[in-house]
Amino acid sequence: NQLGDQPNHSWAASALAGCFSGAISWASIYPLDVIKSRIQTLPIDVPLEKRRMLYVGRHIISQHGWRFLFRGLGVTLVRAVPVNGIIFPVYEFTLIQLRKTGFTSEDKNLQEPTFTQAHTHIHTPCN
Repeated sequence: NQLGDQPNHSWAASALAGCFSGAISWASIYPLDVIKSRIQTLPIDVPLEKRRMLYVGRHIISQHGWRFLFRGLGVTLVRAVPVNGIIFPVYEFTLIQLRKTGFTSEDKNLQEPTFTQAHTHIHTPCN
């Protein structure tokens, strides 16, 4: 059975899965995103050793506490939850529509080239 062909397929379940996965992924990666943003806003003349993730993370925790790493997460979740809740069922709907038109993952015109295929054109001698 293909996705969506079953009579009991639930778009609500797909949307809910998107909501939860978006929230979990953002909550788990958010501290690293805060550290990354802090590094990106450092002045250009800051020495490299003070631009490292571990150094900046330790500095943030020592200056502001570990809760600072989650500052702004609520606003991010307000955006991420509905966005991912919409993306999941739209993605599944798109796959269903493509399959109805005969699309398969083996379609040579729609696949990305392999590493070998992509580089044979680069190394081919010109005549």
